[in-house]
Amino acid sequence: MIRNLFLCCSLLALVGCGGGSSDSGGSSGSGSSGTTGTSQTTGPTTGSLPYPWNRYFVMAYSAAKVAAQDARQVFINSTITYPKQVNGSPTYNSGKVITTNAQKEAGLNYAFSTGLTGKGQVLAMIDSHVNTAHEQFNGKTITLDGGAGSDFHGTAVASVMVGAGTRGQMTGFAPGADLFAGYLDYSKPVNWSTMAQEVLAAKAANAIALNNSWGLAGETVANTNYGAIFGSGAGASYISALQSYQQKGVVVFAAQNDYNATSIDAMAGLPSAYPALKPGWLAVINAIPHFQNGQIVSADRISAPCAEAARYCLAADGQSIVADNTNPTGYLIGEGASFAAPQVAGSIALLAEAFPDLSPQQLRARLLVTADNSFFSHYDGTLTFAGGAVTHKFNNEFGAGFLNLRAALLPIGTVGVPMAAGGQIPLGQVAIAGGSASGDAIAQALGKARVVSVDSMGGAFTSSASMLGGTARSFAAAVAFGRAVSGQIGGQRAAQHAALTGGVDAAALIGPDLMSAPDAAQVSGLEETRMRVGDRTSLAVLRQQGDFAGLSVSRAIPLGEAALEIGATAFRSQGSLLGVTAPGYGPDIQAWARSVSLGLARKLGPGTGLRISASFGVAQGNGAGIIQGFTPVAYNSLGIAVDRANALRQGDVLSLFLRQPISITSGRAVLSLPTSYSSAGPGFTDTGVDLSPRRRELDLGFDYTAPLGAGLGLTAGAAYRINSGNVAGRAGTTAVLALRATF
Repeated sequence: MIRNLFLCCSLLALVGCGGGSSDSGGSSGSGSSGTTGTSQTTGPTTGSLPYPWNRYFVMAYSAAKVAAQDARQVFINSTITYPKQVNGSPTYNSGKVITTNAQKEAGLNYAFSTGLTGKGQVLAMIDSHVNTAHEQFNGKTITLDGGAGSDFHGTAVASVMVGAGTRGQMTGFAPGADLFAGYLDYSKPVNWSTMAQEVLAAKAANAIALNNSWGLAGETVANTNYGAIFGSGAGASYISALQSYQQKGVVVFAAQNDYNATSIDAMAGLPSAYPALKPGWLAVINAIPHFQNGQIVSADRISAPCAEAARYCLAADGQSIVADNTNPTGYLIGEGASFAAPQVAGSIALLAEAFPDLSPQQLRARLLVTADNSFFSHYDGTLTFAGGAVTHKFNNEFGAGFLNLRAALLPIGTVGVPMAAGGQIPLGQVAIAGGSASGDAIAQALGKARVVSVDSMGGAFTSSASMLGGTARSFAAAVAFGRAVSGQIGGQRAAQHAALTGGVDAAALIGPDLMSAPDAAQVSGLEETRMRVGDRTSLAVLRQQGDFAGLSVSRAIPLGEAALEIGATAFRSQGSLLGVTAPGYGPDIQAWARSVSLGLARKLGPGTGLRISASFGVAQGNGAGIIQGFTPVAYNSLGIAVDRANALRQGDVLSLFLRQPISITSGRAVLSLPTSYSSAGPGFTDTGVDLSPRRRELDLGFDYTAPLGAGLGLTAGAAYRINSGNVAGRAGTTAVLALRATF
């Protein structure tokens, strides 16, 4: 059976897929309108774009870089104005002047703003001859499977797909991609055996997309006997070749240039008869969108509707500047679905560059699920992706919607960060949190690392690892309040007052600290029950959620008019190591800490004393979640205070202090960060994170205790914290005022 071909374009006197002029060879979806060889404004050469690039894509666009693309000559020249007529169209039947910019409407400026060009990709087409001498193909590797030649349709389609942007005259959608061009003679009947060979040659060339801007004249899904054409022999070999090619790439077909059609071209709708082709297939119609405030509010369909192909169909603006095959530096206005389809094929190459580990089927799915359907007046069904996690509505006229590269390159659905232990955590959820002992050390260290996150459609994106880090709350105010209302504070201050004013018990010079900062046990989430054992020994029982966790003991030794205090603490904690934890995995973290403390107090004169204190400790623990483990972690605290008895009234004690609260001084948490992603899944790198903060907290403050008589006592204190919580540049203030009553 002889089948005639038609092109999908028009060139005023030529026909194509989408444009509505008559043609001798039959063209499915393209066209060019206007005089040939019209000179375009000369712009800068595009070459390689000046953007850094890596394996994983961006999470957001730079407005400045998008604006820079808009200012490039290739995007300025992409705006075309000319009279258009479409038979049967309620808008264009009588003719209408249009102004349109296919590249910007599809979001190509956003794609280019990130550095994407399709570099490293190969795009294939089966079409008439391409004039490779045209300047838009300079510097490209072009494989001609069918000999050299020159024809408008093939040259124009190739320029829309891979045009290099030379001299700013126009740009293809994948200017950095190379080209495989299979030959199709529109003047002869289809040879399905030859077509099968061309398809397999495209597969051998590793082409990520195979563009077909042609169809069968008069044949639609509704009126075609597919079995008679493809059921056996050469036709069956063509179907087999298409199925084989889809292991490497996506097949793209243009719809016919017939606004009045009610059924899509038989080739564009081939998966309707051969469903196995659907996962790697895209049909493309020609439509002109209308924008308000950056949003599509309506669209005029120019070609046939998606119809039976609606579930795997996209719309794109097929009115575009194209290369003129008769002039190596000339350009025309092309119109038709022939020039909409290569926009989609070029977009596949950009996605393949952005997401190198996605399969062709996954790249296709990204274009479908992000197509702009916001202007639809109704929906005819719902597409489902990612096991139903992502859905997208379509209609029978525009399919999934208008090509939207801006959205296709951003995360889709839920974005998660892979965990080495399995599964993911939502992007933005904290995976490791530090406490006041580590300050901002974790955030600073993670800010130097990059991690990979994965969206619902398998796209991998890179971002700063700092988003995985958090800081636990400070316990300073709670500790100060607890000391202020302690039943022991009054008696201890009275003893200290006596020692300062001539008492014989020099050990009492050590005194209590109303505004003392949290210690290692407290930043680890432990509670203490402190008691006096005799006059000079203090014992604290440490508990966590009611369970015994450790002991702290200290002994004051009088040395004439001075006193020395020696202490030791040992405890275990669950959930964190000195406040460093993995949220969601905290119960699996076990830590052990040991420390010694030294204090020296001495009278400087009547009613005045000096105190110096220090503690030194080491902690160890196991990891959980993102934390693989810890190296030994050292920590310390330092302080100095001047005490004055009877400072404001008889019996009071005023203490002025300067101290550095507990801070980690050395030690690392070893994190398993997702730093790569491939078709086999995420790859992880063990990364050591220094837990010692850049700047230590320094506190300046006072404690004040005074008896008020009748069993009442006043306690007050305040501390100004420089680098509060061991976070550089952060300041904070803690203040306490309490009245105590003794019954």
